[in-house]
Amino acid sequence: MKNVLIALAVAVAACGLAAAQQPMGGMEMPAKKGTMKQEKKEMKKSKMTNWKGTVQAVDAAAGKITVTDKEGMTMVMPVTAETKIMKDGKPAVIADLMAGQMVHIMYEGDMNMPMVKKIKVKKAHMKKEKMEKMEKMEKMEKMEKMEKPGMMEKKPGNGGMNK
Repeated sequence: MKNVLIALAVAVAACGLAAAQQPMGGMEMPAKKGTMKQEKKEMKKSKMTNWKGTVQAVDAAAGKITVTDKEGMTMVMPVTAETKIMKDGKPAVIADLMAGQMVHIMYEGDMNMPMVKKIKVKKAHMKKEKMEKMEKMEKMEKMEKMEKPGMMEKKPGNGGMNK
């Protein structure tokens, strides 16, 4: 009888060990630890959403900015102490943001409850900067002409120069 009980105990233990090594519910066990880390990184990446738009309003006291993308969709984004803001490659604060600036926002969660992780202020396009410079140059030229009233100007019809 002792032998039967011992044999039964060994058989139950062997079945328990075999069951413990089998994955539960059809799940596959990762082959290496590196694979598990890689899966975690991918999960983190997939949770982050990139969004680009133009700042419409900034409420520094409430910690919120309103941003509209190029399709016209507007979102109010919360800005917390954990939100990293970068402007011109340097750390910034919400008060540094202004309406009209282009921003690239990275957030977690859905659109109804976004958790903003990073805001990067985009630099103005060169075309806009060049246009502003040209406008300033034209204004300066006009002002210079107005300051020199004694200059001779060509006028059509009298074949020469008039004051």
